[in-house]
Amino acid sequence: MVAIIVLPQLSPSADDASYLAKSVPLETSVPDMEMPLPKSLNIPTADPKAVAKQVPKTIPMSDMQVDTQTLKVESFDKPVLDKTGQSVVWHIQVGSFSKSENAISLRNKLRKAGYKAFEQLSKDGQYTRVFVGPSTQKQQLKGQLEQIKRDFKLDGQIVVFEG
Repeated sequence: MVAIIVLPQLSPSADDASYLAKSVPLETSVPDMEMPLPKSLNIPTADPKAVAKQVPKTIPMSDMQVDTQTLKVESFDKPVLDKTGQSVVWHIQVGSFSKSENAISLRNKLRKAGYKAFEQLSKDGQYTRVFVGPSTQKQQLKGQLEQIKRDFKLDGQIVVFEG
């Protein structure tokens, strides 16, 4: 029992882990962007329908090198702000089901395909809706929506995330 407590304290690297920082490369190609982040996904926007049709400004970006991989980055949407100054967040509504088992089945298929999918009960409690997202990147969601249409034969729509 004493060995478990005392031996780690005798190790020369027990007090200082700064040697680990040398193995992490410094990222030098980080774009300088002024971008407000959502204050909270639980705070409703002032009027989600008023900003739903807004098209975000796109910031061109170049590919980034992370470890041994090159990440292809074509552009980034500068978040749209509502009148309270909060970033607008969108998600894709993929389907609405009266049987929650069907919604959960679709959610699981979407997750298996790599999408951030979740389900939510409608306000009246009658339906279970399936969503992909949320994201401040509306253009990225449009691409995902097209892919979902092709792969799953579903007609979804991009809607404002209301928390």
